[in-house]
Amino acid sequence: MKITVDQDKCIGCNMCEEISEGEVGCKHGKDGRAGVNPEIDLSDSSVVANVKLAAEACPVQGISIEE
Repeated sequence: MKITVDQDKCIGCNMCEEISEGEVGCKHGKDGRAGVNPEIDLSDSSVVANVKLAAEACPVQGISIEE
């Protein structure tokens, strides 16, 4: 699985950080844009579920997931 945040779409609202419980969010990106935690544990099903929820909730659809 690969998670990507489109830096051109991201508006830095940081909604993804709360939903993903910190796995995706502005603290992992730069210039006020979200990024993906480089130490994300994609073997944990609850982490994957939270990231998928964050991607679905993103107001600009800036988070993509490739399985």
